[in-house]
Amino acid sequence: MMVTDQQMRRYFEKVYRSVRTPWPSTEPTASVVKLADQLQQMGRKGRVLDLGCGEGRHTFLFAKANFETYGLDYLPLAIKKAQAQAVVNQVTTGCAFVVGDAFLPPFQPQSFDVLIDSGFFHHIKESEWQTYCQHAATLLKEASYFHLTVFSTRFQYVPGEKVRTQNWVIHEGCYDHFFQQSDFQTIFGTWFDIIECQEERFGPRAFWNVLMQKKRKCCQYE
Repeated sequence: MMVTDQQMRRYFEKVYRSVRTPWPSTEPTASVVKLADQLQQMGRKGRVLDLGCGEGRHTFLFAKANFETYGLDYLPLAIKKAQAQAVVNQVTTGCAFVVGDAFLPPFQPQSFDVLIDSGFFHHIKESEWQTYCQHAATLLKEASYFHLTVFSTRFQYVPGEKVRTQNWVIHEGCYDHFFQQSDFQTIFGTWFDIIECQEERFGPRAFWNVLMQKKRKCCQYE
């Protein structure tokens, strides 16, 4: 039985009320740090959208790299925690946090030069993937970059976990989807060229870091 959107919202609200989230809340992902460094070396500037920003770890990273950066999350509590972290990180300029829905993004088309999704897409149901991709492509300018981090099929919640027989589970009331490398071309290939795809493992937990670039004249919403 699939979880409802309301059940998912309750799960994430519970997590953000807890002392510690099950994902990193302050340190940016190494592959996102690498992208920020590469863009700086290329002299690229512009606007960055951190989709499902949580506490804002990647929003702060790009703000400190002199990008105009926006963190978007649908939970007011997550945005409140991100704003508190902005004070802790002494990030007073270059970033803003917005409460909003990724499927009803409060931004104009082609507003961004970089899109970061670190741990949001793998909670989206397959029936919504196409809509997600269309919105992502619409928000980005042509030839802009999209960095995605999602669960690998090798991901385990605990060491030695029994091999799962399907590519999704409902874990603690939350929908989680797991991906293999061949999935990304199938899902995103209409809108994006895949530049780099690397698997990263931390003990039993495994993730795909995928760097993509928006195609010129790709199919998108206007």
